[in-house]
Amino acid sequence: MNMIWLAFITGLTTGGISCLAVQGGLLTSAVADQKEKQQKASIFYFLVSKTVAYTLLGALLGIAGAALTLTPKTQGWMQIFAGIVMLTTAARLLKVHPMFDKFVITPPKSFYRLVRNSSKMDSYFAPSVLGFATVLIPCGVTQSMMILAIASGSAFWGAMIMLFFTLGTTPVFFTLGIASKVFLSNKKLSYAAAAVIFVLAVSAFNTGQILRGSVHTLQNYNMALTQGQKTTQEGLIAGINVSGKQEAEIEVITGGYRSEHTTLKAGVPVSLKLTTNDTKGCSRAFTIPEYNISEILPETGEVMVEFTPTKTGMLTYTCSMGMYTGYFQVI
Repeated sequence: MNMIWLAFITGLTTGGISCLAVQGGLLTSAVADQKEKQQKASIFYFLVSKTVAYTLLGALLGIAGAALTLTPKTQGWMQIFAGIVMLTTAARLLKVHPMFDKFVITPPKSFYRLVRNSSKMDSYFAPSVLGFATVLIPCGVTQSMMILAIASGSAFWGAMIMLFFTLGTTPVFFTLGIASKVFLSNKKLSYAAAAVIFVLAVSAFNTGQILRGSVHTLQNYNMALTQGQKTTQEGLIAGINVSGKQEAEIEVITGGYRSEHTTLKAGVPVSLKLTTNDTKGCSRAFTIPEYNISEILPETGEVMVEFTPTKTGMLTYTCSMGMYTGYFQVI
């Protein structure tokens, strides 16, 4: 659910603005010569068609992701790639260098001619076609959302990510249709969009690192700076049962993970109990990236996971979207 709201906020804050140069230009060409009442209706048809198109695209991308059976580490690399796409988008908005203009997926010029010709039709059919066709002209932030839809591995969640992202862009696009010249020429909006996109890119990089099981995350850096090595001495060392396995337990709650056990021994098999009690959201999609362990937990119940830590250091566990994390210190 957090990823859905992230997609919506991304669309609301940067998605619409970052796509003005392409999709916004086509929209304004479709409504430029219309009267105010007709113009608003055309914008409505455009936005509805666009929302339907991206929702369907999200479902298809989610199905593709499920067919690929993505591992947590692969999802992590996809998040990092999404961050790179966002950074190139920010650099393009700030006009850092012409080279960043090359990192944009664009259709053939013949498509632009076709759309512009259709926009001259005296009906609402043209804005509808135009809105649906924007799926062929994804801006940088849209491309990063498409990557997240693939990484979800679910038709439903892929559709929801793209649906809420597109809904988030709607206010900007509606306002653009009414006052396009003001928005397209306002450099301050570009700077604001670039700043927010940069923050989202850092977040995507960090999530990617979490899903890869890397120790180099913002959370770990913050912990090292504020708490030092103190946390490695807190909590319990997992006990060993009669079968020679280490026993540890993690309480999985809606907002993350709790565990009294923080330390494991390398080379000794682990019997890890995951308990849920009316747990909702992403935390139920539990993963240990280092060992490609993924479990979808019931809302209420217990699931046993067994593995053997093979090397010392920090062993990260997380939800499938990198939102909630925890770790064991392996000694």
